[in-house]
Amino acid sequence: MKDSFEIFPQPLHVSGEGQRRCCLIKERTASGDTIEKELWFLYPAGLPMLEDDNSDSYLLAVLLPAMQLKANITVHGSASSELLANLTELQYVWQKWCPEQYFLIDIKVDHIRKNECRVDGAVCAFSGGADAQFTAYRHATGQAGYSSQALHAGVLVHGFDIPLSDTKGFAGAEKLASKVLDDLGLRLITVRTNTSELWGVNWEHYSGTALAAVLCGLSRYAGAGLIASGDAYDELFTPWGSHPITDPLFSSGIFKVIHDGAGFRRSEKIKTISQWPVGVNSLRVCWEGSENDRNCGSCEKCVRTRLNFLIAGVLNPTCFSTPLKKAHFKKLKLNRGYVTDDWKYIREKMISADVDAKWVRQVEKVIKRKPGPQLAYLFPPGTQRRVFVKNLMKKYLK
Repeated sequence: MKDSFEIFPQPLHVSGEGQRRCCLIKERTASGDTIEKELWFLYPAGLPMLEDDNSDSYLLAVLLPAMQLKANITVHGSASSELLANLTELQYVWQKWCPEQYFLIDIKVDHIRKNECRVDGAVCAFSGGADAQFTAYRHATGQAGYSSQALHAGVLVHGFDIPLSDTKGFAGAEKLASKVLDDLGLRLITVRTNTSELWGVNWEHYSGTALAAVLCGLSRYAGAGLIASGDAYDELFTPWGSHPITDPLFSSGIFKVIHDGAGFRRSEKIKTISQWPVGVNSLRVCWEGSENDRNCGSCEKCVRTRLNFLIAGVLNPTCFSTPLKKAHFKKLKLNRGYVTDDWKYIREKMISADVDAKWVRQVEKVIKRKPGPQLAYLFPPGTQRRVFVKNLMKKYLK
């Protein structure tokens, strides 16, 4: 007897908090033990919701955990035939990328939906970071040309980079996101979910399907969802949760997932954002700081973003509360190969843009420095161990 996952979709629950879509998941081990978990998504009131038995979101959320455990999936509900075909291909991608971590599994569904139609309009995942801002700005202003999508809203998720326990931090991030999207004439939709708390899957792998699970729950509101690219086509890194290969495979018959912006490097995105004062002021890129609704200004990603702005001709962007100093570079260590590649690219662009040589020298020192530990892998965003470490740091730094 193999391990197995059974998905039982539950009725929509509407309350003062919003609309709660959920399913019961029964994990059965080869030894006969059963573990029951509830996976839920809380959407705002008033939005059109999917039928109760529609299990597309649940399948997306469960796929990688099941593949990791070699567990076949049975869905006691409905699933899109297009999504099922895509998830078959997605399994091959992950099995090739990580053959010792993810394994091919079977998926059985009580009812397969066919010949479906998508509604008009699109939403975009919106964390408030540079990639998300670029995607929202580019499409809302029609700068994506023929590929421009008619955006209705940006979707900010509580439970991913900002844990559910941090209500204050999320409230601050929500305020910033609302300000930015309002300036573009877009609605902000906030969604809460416990997806990241249920399984110990590497978040760098899991983030794409987890995000798609949230977005496709809005299929009756918009027929497409944009996920902003992290890397450009000439710097793609694998394995990674959101990728031009995998993101389109999150699509169903009623919801198309689009990987957006891979034609632009981060420095190019920042240059576009630098011309948008509201976007600059509300940019939120930091995930290492002790406060989730603002930038610490001194972590690797914050300093790298400062350098992106330098290349764009902006010395001290308003999203950082302090000016750039040499002290910001002294303790920085680049812990991943692709991050080092980013810094080398930034150095080249700084020289081309004739940025002050004193900053170029600081970048060179960081590149030459011995790498530090891979903290992003050890403490991925959204995990309880990351929350524990951040709380411990708060006490230590008081």
